[in-house]
Amino acid sequence: MAIYHLSVSNVSRASGSRATATLSYITGKRVHDERRGETYDYGRKERVLRVGTLLPEGAPAEFADPAVLFNAVELHETGRTARPAKKIVVALPREFTPRQRVQALEEYIRENLNADGYAATYAIHEDREGNNPHAHILVANRQIDPATGGWARLKQRMEYVLDEHGERVPLIDPKTGAQKTDKRGRRQWKRTSVSLNPLDRKAKLKALRESWAKTCNARLDETARIDHRSLEDQGSDLEPTIHEGYAARAIERAGGVSERCEANREIRRSNGLLTAIRTELGRIFDRLGELFAAKISQLRQRRTQPEPAREPNWRYYAGDARRQLEADRADHTAALRGKLTGARADVRSREEWWKSHGTEEHEAAKQIIDVARAASREARDANIFRRGSLRRKAEQVAGEQSARLRMAVPWLEDTTIPSDWEQANRFRMRTTKAIYDHDMKPRTDLVADLEQRLGQAERAEGEQISPEQVEDLARRMAERRTEAEKPKPTRTTDGNGPSTPEEAPREPQPRETPQKPEEARRKTKADLFAAIERKTREKTGEERQRRQEREQTLDDLWEMGQWNNPGHGFSR
Repeated sequence: MAIYHLSVSNVSRASGSRATATLSYITGKRVHDERRGETYDYGRKERVLRVGTLLPEGAPAEFADPAVLFNAVELHETGRTARPAKKIVVALPREFTPRQRVQALEEYIRENLNADGYAATYAIHEDREGNNPHAHILVANRQIDPATGGWARLKQRMEYVLDEHGERVPLIDPKTGAQKTDKRGRRQWKRTSVSLNPLDRKAKLKALRESWAKTCNARLDETARIDHRSLEDQGSDLEPTIHEGYAARAIERAGGVSERCEANREIRRSNGLLTAIRTELGRIFDRLGELFAAKISQLRQRRTQPEPAREPNWRYYAGDARRQLEADRADHTAALRGKLTGARADVRSREEWWKSHGTEEHEAAKQIIDVARAASREARDANIFRRGSLRRKAEQVAGEQSARLRMAVPWLEDTTIPSDWEQANRFRMRTTKAIYDHDMKPRTDLVADLEQRLGQAERAEGEQISPEQVEDLARRMAERRTEAEKPKPTRTTDGNGPSTPEEAPREPQPRETPQKPEEARRKTKADLFAAIERKTREKTGEERQRRQEREQTLDDLWEMGQWNNPGHGFSR
């Protein structure tokens, strides 16, 4: 996946840097510094894939040689704290072909540096494993005048410091508290150095960052786009990763664990989990919206149809029953798949835990066995005069520790610790494996059971639903509908017992128009349909807005094994 990186730094004499030395480092070639009379050769030719120099309009032709170019700018800059060059480092997307890398770099340099009068040399690097493609761009920190072909005259100038009213700020003598004056009695004012170099301006640096993202995105697929903005500027609440650096990656390549790399892995797991949860919630809300819309459509269709005079036919609900059965199968399969993913993640998490912690039973068993091992080792290393007594002592200690081991780990089958040093070592290894297998068995058994159940569910989901199942569910749905529409019994005015509305019609009250029970029921249903439709529109509108912020799939994260707790899976 493409990542974004662009950093800008100064080649400054104040910090001991030289433009010629930096050129040797990025190109892997020998470069002679004419100003200091030194020669730099940093090697690293195995990492340099391509070197190129691009010049602005009006630049001398000899500047096409990068050694000539940066010797010229070093000779021109005479200050002790001069900054003859700037270095830009960019990450090249792995999706780029070698030709696309060169095209993107040269287009970026022409549009952002050559167009402003800067000459630059670039070098494309890779690490020894062929990963981490990136490029170094060394830029002469003084513009070239296209009219003369020489260096521009000014990079900075002195200006007066102004206060909030636009007035010059006086230069105060700390001893007298009065404004300083020169030898001729002229008053002195505060002045400051203002850079005329566009590369020193914050706006130009922001434009460089944005332009690199645009240049790369023009050649990348929509799914691999990069963004120059920080997570905070993007409005994201995800935690940003930290810079790892070459030293941290070298530790990882050597088989160690770097704190910076480990911190980044934890940040990525946390961000992935948060993104997955949001994505899954978006899917759930989408599904709810679809179900509400489908139910509204069904209710509208039923409302336009005349009410059945008799008990509803079960075939009327056959379609709903079939869809319900299909949805139940799909939900059951999805729930098992989520549980299986969580169970596998739990197994991996427990294995990682065992690498650094173990269990209480394991620690207790090791301590008990180590006591017997120490006694057997002492007997092994003793001289011939003490060996017999120490062996008897080792046998006694082994027996005592075996009894302690049976109490500490009662389920362990073999608890007899040998008194021989070699056999005790092998016994310790067997005991560790037995405790590990005992601790992992419930988790591995759960994974195997879920895999079997998931396979059965997937095969069942692919099978056709039988007509008997559809009929059985449709009949139960029809029965529930009939039961819900039965009129509730009421009590007659004389208190003799319950009666139906037909047996005891309600007398019309003043200012009330008598209504038939059927008409009153229809009015209530119409009101119910309208209320459900209104609430559905409100709900689906809100959830659709939230869904636009959650466009990453949960399945990718499950395949990456980012779940650390089976409780994160969705189950029914």
